[in-house]
Amino acid sequence: MSAQYLQVKEWTFVKENSVSSSWGPVTFSTCGYLLKSAGDSHMDSIKANLLNNADNLNDQSVKDDNGRPPIDDRERTILAVGDLHGDYFRLLRYLRELNFLLPGTTKWNPAADRVDLIFIGDYVDWRGEPLESSTEQSPYEALEGPRHIIELIVSIKQDMERLRHFKYDFDSRFYPILGNHDLMMMESAKVINYLTPSFIQNTLLTTKNWPILRLQLSNKGLNDDQIEESLGFVNWWCQGGEGTAEGFGGLDKWAEIMHAGASQFLEDNLYLGVVVNGRLFSHSVPDSREFWIPMQNLAELPESSYLQARESFIWGRKVWGYDYQSGTRTRQFTDSEMTDMLDGFGCNSCVIGHTPLSRDTDHVKAYDDRVINIDVHGSPGSKAFVETYTPNENSIQAPLRSLVLRSSEVECRVL
Repeated sequence: MSAQYLQVKEWTFVKENSVSSSWGPVTFSTCGYLLKSAGDSHMDSIKANLLNNADNLNDQSVKDDNGRPPIDDRERTILAVGDLHGDYFRLLRYLRELNFLLPGTTKWNPAADRVDLIFIGDYVDWRGEPLESSTEQSPYEALEGPRHIIELIVSIKQDMERLRHFKYDFDSRFYPILGNHDLMMMESAKVINYLTPSFIQNTLLTTKNWPILRLQLSNKGLNDDQIEESLGFVNWWCQGGEGTAEGFGGLDKWAEIMHAGASQFLEDNLYLGVVVNGRLFSHSVPDSREFWIPMQNLAELPESSYLQARESFIWGRKVWGYDYQSGTRTRQFTDSEMTDMLDGFGCNSCVIGHTPLSRDTDHVKAYDDRVINIDVHGSPGSKAFVETYTPNENSIQAPLRSLVLRSSEVECRVL
């Protein structure tokens, strides 16, 4: 095992070149990256629980008549969580109500071994909406929500990876999906490569005249793409990014953590969408008919087309009758168009977020219940989407772009 450690106080990102079964400093990789939290007091108990199943590890060779592993037709549970925007305690409530976490911890419960866990995106950028909390939070504690959510995403991915290696019948799966606010933060992190935190604070965020700001950026030697990324940083900062950075410990600390590996982890592990039990789960759905195609086909698009599809998936609002670029009303999809969309995706319904339509605690259904909006952020006590089903061979379609392209050795970002 060879690994490179990047220590940022309580977080250690590890870039692994191979997978090891060691319970030492480096354990199992999660798509190549680990984030370890210092003082993991629950790891020994989890390890003991897992090792009790070690004798069963070799019992995985059963095949059907076609040489394939048989389909596990035991009942599965879907938990889909809508836009969070830093509402960490709401997320914990959902997970604990279903006993998906070990009591008193944020560790995945090994007994929850037939779960499809789906987060719809927008983990960051709290903008003052009401939050859930077991106690009264100070404003600063509320700002820490996005950081805690990202930590939990990494933790759950690690836990499930370990459990799959040590518990032969463990088959829970985690699909964190990309939201527009998450992408804005990740794109904003690029400016760390060519702008210092001091310049960001003293010039980028204080110059109100954008033509002058463009000139200042150009005079620093930035190219057109870098200038647009820098202006995008300002937009993200105003859309909740300032609070997100503050929750990481300030701009300098946020920049340090993102540059150390947090941004790359998100880029490598957030899905555009996933089809589970005949439902598409994604942040939104594309306005353009061009992208009403199966998820596998989307993952295999050329880079330029994929980036257009990604934008449409995380920003689209025509499903609710809005133009996402101008924010003005536009013609909503017809029932026939919705049928064409779902047929194109190869599913019968979709579960999305991105556009809060009500401050009620329940979901909004439309198009004869074929579209379910679970963006209930800002509504303490709101519901998650929970459903049970019996799987078949077509139950889950969840391609990650990096995994699709890896075999052809095409270097490309996941998102």
